[in-house]
Amino acid sequence: MTKNMILIAIAVCGMMLAGDLRAEENPAAFAAPRETTGKHQWVANHYARMMALADQSPEKFKIVFVGDSITKKWLDLSGSLWADNFGDVDSPYYALNLGVPGDRTEHVLYRLKSKADGGLGNLDNPAIQPKVIVLMIGTNNLFPPHNAQQIAGGIEAVAERLRELRPDAALVICSMIPCHNPDKNKQQVIPANETLPALAERMGDNVHFLDLYPAFLNERDEKDQNFYVDGLHINEQGYEVWLRRMMPILKMTLH
Repeated sequence: MTKNMILIAIAVCGMMLAGDLRAEENPAAFAAPRETTGKHQWVANHYARMMALADQSPEKFKIVFVGDSITKKWLDLSGSLWADNFGDVDSPYYALNLGVPGDRTEHVLYRLKSKADGGLGNLDNPAIQPKVIVLMIGTNNLFPPHNAQQIAGGIEAVAERLRELRPDAALVICSMIPCHNPDKNKQQVIPANETLPALAERMGDNVHFLDLYPAFLNERDEKDQNFYVDGLHINEQGYEVWLRRMMPILKMTLH
């Protein structure tokens, strides 16, 4: 082995070690795949259905929603809200839903990683050129827990990756909404959310922060169960709240 080859090998090992250390410091901020076999086969099936929809008239999508089950369930729990507002292929609000139940920030990063780099390449198709991307992610990082700083770092990593992939699209970074556990809201959700306005400001004029958390609280500043079907997922009324708060940003950026 030549001296140059030894130096290159040392440099590569150093880079790999640095990456491992960074991932150990914040696993929420580095791409990681999910289990997709056996009892988790449904994840692979969902990926396939989602991307089949993405391949239908990809040039028509004006909005892309990215997130976990709370995003995915726009399709299931919002009544007719999704179909009426985002489902018409000829509408200026026609949207692609890239929500995957159970996803954490690191899983979304894996989905946004190109296939050439070993990821799923959810936005590899250059025909998908939305004017707006709506991001809500982080809730599943509560279980098992990442701390607030790690969750905030994971959200930032996803936002930056989306900006890298579609720099001309406006980006709407939504706060996490309250979960069923008051301690998690206090120790993780609220502190992570508090970092997001500054993140949006740092990322530039075409990045917007949408604070949904207060809209899902009752008069005692607790999670308002009237908007939920369970401890985490919102019902049709909850999606109405999200839509009502989001629509001014969408109108501003799409017209």
